[in-house]
Amino acid sequence: MPRPSLSKNASQRRGKTLAKKTVSKAASTVKAVQNTVKQVKEAAQYSEMSGLNPLGVESVQDELPEFQPADYRVKDPLNPPDSLPQVSLGEFIKASRIYEGATRAVQLTGKAFDLTRERLLVEGKKAKTFSAGVQAATAYEKVKSDLTDYQIQLQNNQQKGIELGTAKLRTTTAQSIATETEKELSEKLAQAQVGAELAQLQTQEKQTKLAEFRLQLTPHV
Repeated sequence: MPRPSLSKNASQRRGKTLAKKTVSKAASTVKAVQNTVKQVKEAAQYSEMSGLNPLGVESVQDELPEFQPADYRVKDPLNPPDSLPQVSLGEFIKASRIYEGATRAVQLTGKAFDLTRERLLVEGKKAKTFSAGVQAATAYEKVKSDLTDYQIQLQNNQQKGIELGTAKLRTTTAQSIATETEKELSEKLAQAQVGAELAQLQTQEKQTKLAEFRLQLTPHV
């Protein structure tokens, strides 16, 4: 039985490879459309998480690069099939540079996120510290207000104490005046009584003299 020619085998392999690539591209297109629809639904569902890409276990596979292990399957290590995916050295170097540059870019982006995380943590600490300062200032103002109320009450009490002392002094003065007035009136009363008694004695003395004088005027029988 004649063996098939190498050119025919190569043509068949290229045809199979082209068919696989066509099917793979079609599947990729369908998957891309499905992913787009899914992302739109998830974006609508998680619209409140602005700036964040929703990620669930079921969508992890969609984040992975496309990879078909069957395309790299080799049965005879000494006779690898022509259908294996291949790139030229120039394409490899170019793609490697792109991946290396993209890796550096995403690493720098990660550092930016690290810096932003630390900055936000510090901002949070700053806000908490500011809040503690506001609370301390509020407590200080409350104490200051209490101290002011105390000083006002103290002054009110002192003023009332002065008023009480003045009232007591007025009472004492009034009592002293009343006592002295009572003494003065008592003295005047005593003097009036003495004067009345003296006048009475004088009247009696004059009456006695008048009676004696009348007796002298009366003729003796």
